[in-house]
Parts: sequence; structure tokens; C-alpha cells
Amino acid sequence: MKKFKIILCLTAICVVSNVYARSFIETFDANSLGWTECAVESNYGTAIIDKGVMTVTSKGENKGLGALLTGLSGIPTQVGMNTFFETHCYAPINVNEPFEVKVNVIIDKLAHDRICGLMFNYKDGGNFYAFVFNEEMITFVRYENNVLVGSIDQGIKWQNKKKLNQQWRLVSEGDMLSFYVDDMEIMKVRYMPLDYAGLGFYTFGKQKLIVDDIEFIQM
Repeated sequence: MKKFKIILCLTAICVVSNVYARSFIETFDANSLGWTECAVESNYGTAIIDKGVMTVTSKGENKGLGALLTGLSGIPTQVGMNTFFETHCYAPINVNEPFEVKVNVIIDKLAHDRICGLMFNYKDGGNFYAFVFNEEMITFVRYENNVLVGSIDQGIKWQNKKKLNQQWRLVSEGDMLSFYVDDMEIMKVRYMPLDYAGLGFYTFGKQKLIVDDIEFIQM
């Protein structure tokens, strides 16, 4: 009987260890995931990790180029100079299995010409998916070889446009991708296969995004 109890306890310890091994929290105390940083302002913006947060800031749109490169929703149709600014890492998740990403953020302002969002399935700066939004619309975008090859638009009715601290959640289950803001599901898309663990943040227009803790959960 004593041996049985010991074996049972050891089994329980192993199960708990496996559960905790499937979750990773990025606190930005150090750049352990290798986020791309840009401390000196460029044509795009800056991304700086300091004091336990990452601050991503994009410059205002180049108005002359903006009309050419943005569609009706304000999303750039081609990746180019003065379109958007991004920072990314390669996340500790297997994108071929169900997963969830939780992010605590503070945005500078909800406005028509200020866009922010979450990038994923990121291979490089010209190949990725993203859920991006402004004060009136959310858009799922797919970029391939620097060109916008697909998008889905949906209107948003914010309960409180002045609430700028938000929690974002990306959930991938089978063939379904869901994006939540403060537990409100604001977009769901199907049949978008994932191949890459790259994940990051996207800002467009004169927007600032402060990113606090990120939790990666393999379900």
C-alpha cells in the first residue's frame, strides 16, 4: 500500500509538471524571446523594452503615399515606406496544435487613423497574418511577399472607447482562429492554416502601444 501511494504521488507530480510546461509568460524583464527592438526613431517608429514593458510607437502616415497604399479600411495594401511599424519574436508554441495567447496592452487612442493589432503566423516582414483594428472596424489581413492578398472586415461597437487598457486573446482551435478584446469576441475566421510561430505587434498611423505581460498557452 505504501509503495502504491508513493507511485501515485510521483504520477501526480509528473502530470502537474507537464501542465506547467505548456504555459510560458513573457514579463519583459529581459528580452528572452528575442523581440526586435528599435530604440532610434526610423522612418517607421520605435520598439523599446524597458522597466518590464515593451513600447511600440509608429509615426504618422505619409499623406502622399498613404492614399496609394491604404484601402477603404485604412489598412496598408502593400508593405512599404511609412506604412506600418511592427516588432516580433518567435513564440514558444506549436502552431499546429491548439493554443492561446493572452496579452495585456495599453493603447494610445482609438481613432480612425490610428491602427494597432496582433500579428501571427509571421515568417518575415512581408509574410504574416494579423488582426488589426481602429475605432470602428477590425480587419483580418494576410500579407504574402509584401502584398495584401486577403482581408476580412467587420464593424466594431466599443462599449467604452475611452478604456485604453485592454486584454487581447488569440485562440487557435482546429481550423478556427478567434480574436478577443476584454473577453469580447470581435472576429472569428476559418480555414487559415498556420505554418510559423512568429508573433508580434502592429501599429499604423500615429499610434503607441504599451505591451505588458504575454502568456503563451499550449492547449
